Amino acid sequence: MSLLAALGLGAIAAISGGASLVAADVIRAGDSVTVANAELPEGEDPDVYGLFEGREVKRTVYAGQTITLENTRPARLVTRNQVVTLKYIDGPLEISTSGRAMGEASVNETVSVLNLQSRQMVQGVVQADGWVLAQ
Repeated sequence: MSLLAALGLGAIAAISGGASLVAADVIRAGDSVTVANAELPEGEDPDVYGLFEGREVKRTVYAGQTITLENTRPARLVTRNQVVTLKYIDGPLEISTSGRAMGEASVNETVSVLNLQSRQMVQGVVQADGWVLAQ
């Protein structure tokens, strides 16, 4: 039983961020983690860089500090006050307009957008290409 428990805890640790890198330089909040600014700790698998690809640090990380998946997030596609394409899609019907993002968001995250024509606030989900799907 304790062997199964140990295996379960190991799997949870691996999923929840057992993989890590070490900052080679100061990485400011919002900057991407790259091969140039992060190093592998001794004994870590080089595939770990793939886990951090396209992620940015939430808070400033200083040289020598550990970078984990918990202190990173997916890169922001939409920033506050950015003008974005806002689309409403229902079957064959597609309506597009411009809007101003009221916050920051990554792919598949919800963001509030001010419709620039109607001046109405709309909630939407950021898509991979940077446009927002109205809900």
